[in-house]
Amino acid sequence: MSDSPDTLNCLIVPLAEQHMLLPQHVVAEVLTQQFSRQVPGAPPWLTGVVEWRNEQVPVVSMETLMGTPVEQGNRLLRVLVMHGLEQIPGLAYYAVQVRGIPHPLKVFEHDVEPLDAGVEAGEEFGCRVRASGVTCIIPRLERIETELQENLQRL
Repeated sequence: MSDSPDTLNCLIVPLAEQHMLLPQHVVAEVLTQQFSRQVPGAPPWLTGVVEWRNEQVPVVSMETLMGTPVEQGNRLLRVLVMHGLEQIPGLAYYAVQVRGIPHPLKVFEHDVEPLDAGVEAGEEFGCRVRASGVTCIIPRLERIETELQENLQRL
């Protein structure tokens, strides 16, 4: 069965206080968080590096990057290993820290409603929408990858 041109297979991904909407094809794998190695001098949103398939993959906290307070605690974290879309040398993959298990969703064009939330601190990294009744952030992955590259080069 083929998808119609106005649908997209997506994932609704739980974060600490909100959800993220991602196209399914950008996610390489979902992992239960492994031990991550801290990166000295890294910004707070770059929480460390995990080893995945013999590669060192930087881990990003979307909440911290977008200026959302992160709840502390022992809740089980997962990471989404993401394909680097911008084809930046040395950044074929990176990971995003999430809470809970992503849920697949077939999104139709008419299911996505932009939300005017005014100016927010993390607006440059994402926009808010309602998709199939769930309020979500759609991250600007190209901006996140550029920010990640710039910070990794400084370290």
